[in-house]
Amino acid sequence: MASDPKQLLDSIPTLQKANDAQALAGLRDHEDKKVRKAARKAIHVLRSRGIEVPEGPSIAWSAGDVNQELRGQMDALATVDGRAMPGALRFMLSLPQEVSGARLYVGTLSPEDRVLEFGAYQQTDGQRGRLERDWKRNTEGRVVPVEWMKARITWARAQTQGAGLSVPRALDEAMPRLGDAPGERPACFLHGRLDDQPAFEAPQIDDLLVTASVNLWPPLLDLDPVLQRAAEIHGDAPQPTDDDARTDLMRKALEGQEEIREGLRTTIANAFEDAAVGLWSEGKLGPARHALDVATQLRETEANEGLPFVARLLGFQVASLLRVVQQQGGLPGMTQSA
Repeated sequence: MASDPKQLLDSIPTLQKANDAQALAGLRDHEDKKVRKAARKAIHVLRSRGIEVPEGPSIAWSAGDVNQELRGQMDALATVDGRAMPGALRFMLSLPQEVSGARLYVGTLSPEDRVLEFGAYQQTDGQRGRLERDWKRNTEGRVVPVEWMKARITWARAQTQGAGLSVPRALDEAMPRLGDAPGERPACFLHGRLDDQPAFEAPQIDDLLVTASVNLWPPLLDLDPVLQRAAEIHGDAPQPTDDDARTDLMRKALEGQEEIREGLRTTIANAFEDAAVGLWSEGKLGPARHALDVATQLRETEANEGLPFVARLLGFQVASLLRVVQQQGGLPGMTQSA
């Protein structure tokens, strides 16, 4: 990379302040007159302080060399937020550029592995440094793996396009920096990291649903077949008035529902995995372990609709559906229940 006299000139006061005699000696005979003059003046200041400056031929310095030394170690960074959009995962990914600054990518991924939004922004080194300090202070060392985040983004892009939907142009332009999409959905990086936390037990489902704000998730499954089956089972009997009765009715209506079974294994499990990542990032390690355990059970259990906590979970999904219907001016007199 060719030397940039202005950048080198701007770096000299910092090199002088750092007493970097070696770097200044390398600029002493630079081809640019202003750089030579500033470097020799700084060398004179160092010598007046009693600092030895090496003699001999100058070292060929480039602007990139000096900038990299002044910038220090610049690592890629990633962070997530599971609260900003309930039921989805919002992320920020900062990738340093070669000479200065960074590209900041901000977006949201849905449990169906769709790219809901994606934006790209330019950061100065100062802005990036402040952001890094804020992230480290808020997460207390809980670092989201950058390669995992890249893989999640590129996987979601491929799934979005595979469904016939478009993705933001900014994401297409970012692909050279994000890499190729993986061959399968990236596994959650938390597996094995939360083993020191107590495992999830079915009676803890209500606490988890509240902590993970599942009541705010949008409807993620097509529940019409379940509701129709519940209506058939219920018949003309009075509406259930307590949670246990409603949960029991839901459990009966779920039996043998293949589409629900698949949705639990994919979309709902995805949502719980992302909730686990969000809770872990917040420092809520116990709930994060529980959310991850729920996701694992939903994926690995063949007839997962029969798991003891699923009826309660889907009761919250029914409540979300009713809320959406009411907001859209649906049937009067509909009430939420979960």
